[in-house]
Amino acid sequence: MAIEADEPSATIPEPADHAPTVPSASIGSLATSAADRRSAVPRWGNGRDVTRYICAAAYLDRAYAKSLIKQVAAEPHLGVAAAPACDVPVALRHAYLANARRHGRDLVLTVLFLLFFVFFFWVGNAALTLLVLIASWVTLCSFELSTKYGRHLQSLRPDRFDPAAAPPPLNDDIAARLRQIGSYAGGNVTTYSGYSPFIGYGVELDSWSLAFDVTTSGRAGVTPRDFEVTELYAHIADRLGTLVLPCLEIEERLFVDGGSLLGDSRFLSHPLGRPVARIPFDQLDALKRTPEEGARPYLAVHSTGWGGELVTSLFLRFVRSDSSLFVEAVPTVLFPLLDRYRVIDTLMPRPPLRDLAKLVSETLVSTVFVLLASPARAVAGFAPDYWMSWRLRRQEKLITRLRRFDYGARLSVRRQAAAADHHRYFQKADSGMVLKTVEKRVLDALVEFAEAHDIDAGGLIQRQEMIINNGIIAAEGARVEGNSVASGAKSRISTRVLNKIPLLNLD
Repeated sequence: MAIEADEPSATIPEPADHAPTVPSASIGSLATSAADRRSAVPRWGNGRDVTRYICAAAYLDRAYAKSLIKQVAAEPHLGVAAAPACDVPVALRHAYLANARRHGRDLVLTVLFLLFFVFFFWVGNAALTLLVLIASWVTLCSFELSTKYGRHLQSLRPDRFDPAAAPPPLNDDIAARLRQIGSYAGGNVTTYSGYSPFIGYGVELDSWSLAFDVTTSGRAGVTPRDFEVTELYAHIADRLGTLVLPCLEIEERLFVDGGSLLGDSRFLSHPLGRPVARIPFDQLDALKRTPEEGARPYLAVHSTGWGGELVTSLFLRFVRSDSSLFVEAVPTVLFPLLDRYRVIDTLMPRPPLRDLAKLVSETLVSTVFVLLASPARAVAGFAPDYWMSWRLRRQEKLITRLRRFDYGARLSVRRQAAAADHHRYFQKADSGMVLKTVEKRVLDALVEFAEAHDIDAGGLIQRQEMIINNGIIAAEGARVEGNSVASGAKSRISTRVLNKIPLLNLD
């Protein structure tokens, strides 16, 4: 099967007060040098659909919109996780508007709730109580109709979507934070919190690693040539750059533990600010030569497909000691978005009779529950950043007094809206193809590098065969079927055969 690179598409326009435009360096050219790849920013296929769907999710999913504001937009001290193919500031603008619309509805429902309480418990008038309930249902039904068929969600249709027309920020403070968040799209540093550093890049699959001696030559009487680990990074990047895969992009990225930043001016310019989005390449090279516990550089290889929704990545790290070289490879897959956020692609300009009847029945059932929840929601809605002032005071005490604070990103805008698995068999096959192709090229490049430096590559070749023979990738819940599958420590499978294996609405 021939593999063709995606055709370039139009660049997504950005709002005037958005973050500075990210340099659009392309990795697709075979002639691109390793130095250019170092400064390249992944464009993720220039897709627009992911941003559209995530903006729609803010209107369709109250919990999702709330999490975007509380854990991303209203956190001025935290780093921002990667969001492949998504314009995060645009999504946050729609999230603020969606929450403002819900707050207006909750205020109306709160008034109706008070009238219901008075008429039911105090006056005892059943007719007025029923009238209030009908008015509450009409309010809820009208809100749902205006959400799905009003101008905001309809503006996210494929033929109407314009990121430059995103709703304006509510105030200057929010606008400044959104500009800061936008700057991370052009950075090379991910500040993470918790166990996994690869936040935003999807589900981690089975990683592999190997180590081999670099002091033994494959030829008698020949001394292996010395090398710097930065040379190996450049060689691997060059060899990977010759692959022809869908939207292949290569970048160098640093992952920093958010709990170790305080006092480190390299990654945190001010204790009460955000972690840096980008560091100079000389610092990145220094960390390659001398890795630190809380800051580790990786060579990241990404392949984007299916309109930007499927992102398959391999993160590579090389550690050189006096006698050996350690290689680490971590594959990840960012799955497509949840199906319920794609409703904007099938929404008619006006509701069909069947959909209207369904909406009427759903709101009729949920009216009482939404009415009871409206007072608490209305009060919380007066603070669109969810009591940000109180949270900031607490964070500043941790930073200035206790000198302990985790600056790592808590949530990935893109991953939070993703499904838990592939939607199509061919998506799974594409992920497997990309990972197997990239892994084989990496292992071949390692052997080439070793032989070019007169290093004995025999042990490396054996490890390469083991990884190829045993590296069957299966996501959670997947099954391995067929007659040509071997398992166990001593089992083997031909590389030739392996290459044939396709890898109640209460809103």
